Amino acid sequence: MTRFPSMTSEEYRLWLCNQWTESQLQGKILQLADELHWLSYHTHDSRRSRKGWPDLFMIHVRQKRFLVWELKSEKGKTTIEQRAWIAAFAAIGIEVEVLRPADWASGHIERQLRGQAA
Repeated sequence: MTRFPSMTSEEYRLWLCNQWTESQLQGKILQLADELHWLSYHTHDSRRSRKGWPDLFMIHVRQKRFLVWELKSEKGKTTIEQRAWIAAFAAIGIEVEVLRPADWASGHIERQLRGQAA
């Protein structure tokens, strides 16, 4: 019989979220964003788009916020083109982040969408 080391509920949540694909993370984010009244956009087929364009663009009118998020699996790496877009958005003052399943597990993504301090 295989025994697993004991984990706290936080460790288990992190372990579970770290198994998610980028697509699963995106689904969770978009579901919560809809519930919190964000307008969101995602290019479904990026093969004809410029390389590196970020995954999610979200606007919340009441919060007066515009978010640009690049999503990655826990082990995913950003490309040179993605890093260039991220740097460009940041340079003009747009909130831009690379987010991973661990950011969901920690509550960071939910806090961002709710407009709470990080």
